[in-house]
Amino acid sequence: MRRLEAISLMRKFEAMSVFRQASVIVFLALVGADLLTTIFYGIFFSDRYLLDIVLTSIIVIIVGYPLAYFFLGQNVRLRQMAVELDRVARIDDLTGLYNRRTFFSECETAIKGLGEGAFLYVDVDHFKKLNDRFGHAAGDSVLREFGDVISVCVRGGDVAARLGGEEFGIYLAHADLANALKVAERIRKRSLRIGPAVGLDDVLVTVSIGIAMRDQGQTLDELMQLADENLYVAKEQGRDRVVSGISGKRAA
Repeated sequence: MRRLEAISLMRKFEAMSVFRQASVIVFLALVGADLLTTIFYGIFFSDRYLLDIVLTSIIVIIVGYPLAYFFLGQNVRLRQMAVELDRVARIDDLTGLYNRRTFFSECETAIKGLGEGAFLYVDVDHFKKLNDRFGHAAGDSVLREFGDVISVCVRGGDVAARLGGEEFGIYLAHADLANALKVAERIRKRSLRIGPAVGLDDVLVTVSIGIAMRDQGQTLDELMQLADENLYVAKEQGRDRVVSGISGKRAA
């Protein structure tokens, strides 16, 4: 119980601003210094007690506060750097989605012990031509906007990432085929608005999506392979479509 209370107090302390943290530390130091001064001078120099208690307090404040503020400020900056480094290691900066390494890690965790689930392999159609025509800055704007599209369309427990270039992967935990088709079609239709959203009014940005449903015991690599085959079918059939089976049936 005491350990939990101590942890709770530490969290409350860390949630304070650096100014308030420094003030708390200096106040405690001041109380301790004055208490020791009171004990010491009560025994030896009671006639100078008032003067020395004032001097002790002033010294603690002048010396302690700048030191406490400096070191606490450094501690806060180090924590912020650690959070940022963790974010950079996990997130694709352009789209705000997971990067490839984090995606595989999160998916392996998500599929353990789960039954239903769906993998969506997504590719932005003719992306190289768009880059060649409008430049890489425009291409980056398209990918950034598409990252937002995916973020809006998936649920909180789903795993979405930029796998590389214009390719994206989405794992929908506990999703059946109907749910997977609904999410995929939502992404496909929202993608049609990307051109005007990034200032390319005469450009129709489309995506092709291959869906694979997970069987019990199926590995992530096997699931991705099936989705990739369906993505290939979608592209062969003319792009801007969702394919959920090797037969190439387009979602309604």
